Amino acid sequence: MIAAALASAVDLDVQATKQRGHATHIVAGAVHEGVDAVFALGGDGTANEVLQALAGTDVRLGIIPGGGANVLARALGLPNDAVAATSVLLEHLRDDRTRRITLGRAGDRYFGFNAGFGFDAAVVRHVEQHAQMKRWFRQAAFLASSTREWALGEGREAPSVTAHLADGSVVGPYLIAMIANTDPYTYLGPRPMHVHPQASFDLGLDLLGLRQLSTPALLKVVAQAFRDGSHVHGRDVAYHHDLPSFTLTAPQPQPLMVDGDYSGEHLAVTFTAVPAALRVLA
Repeated sequence: MIAAALASAVDLDVQATKQRGHATHIVAGAVHEGVDAVFALGGDGTANEVLQALAGTDVRLGIIPGGGANVLARALGLPNDAVAATSVLLEHLRDDRTRRITLGRAGDRYFGFNAGFGFDAAVVRHVEQHAQMKRWFRQAAFLASSTREWALGEGREAPSVTAHLADGSVVGPYLIAMIANTDPYTYLGPRPMHVHPQASFDLGLDLLGLRQLSTPALLKVVAQAFRDGSHVHGRDVAYHHDLPSFTLTAPQPQPLMVDGDYSGEHLAVTFTAVPAALRVLA
């Protein structure tokens, strides 16, 4: 149905991905061939692979939600339904309604909506290591892994992530460091999580650092993030808005995640905002 709808409006070539990273290879080839637009049907991992090849080009991207959370598509204002989103994207294509958005970059990898260094990346790593659990329980798998990492994960007792900002200041250490390119940070079902309530596709990156805190204090932060974002004024929270770049370091290798995908272990990662890097149908 989706392919037929797209084929009625464009000269369509459908390519199925076969393994991790394949979408980047496919789209890079399409860009080389001079395509005008790319439609990506899948979850946030697929969208992230696609934007690796589209960053810095004039090719229009239409994201068709087909995963669990579909954060990037929803943050761009698209319906969380593949058929409905396709209809909206075709309307935008006919009217040439596009916008350019900032992308984040963690090291050499772009991200569309979020990144993490340490705790939340460890959650993603655990979920990816238990892929069957993710297939069965979808978003509930992230809740289970979050509980597990908080109770048993390394590094909870001693904040270890330090942020080196572009103005030369050094802040931290933080127990949890979360980076956003837009609001919301993610969704739990229909509920948006406003970890970085001021973040925007039109600005730099936002960094939220949590200092050492108790389980009740963490639960309060989570509740406020789902409610109204007022946690950013909390005693144990540091919120840095609209940053052009910064580097996070740790004395021991920490997991990195970008757009909900695990991206290895690192002692230091430089995060950079890349303005107007991606042209999207929105």
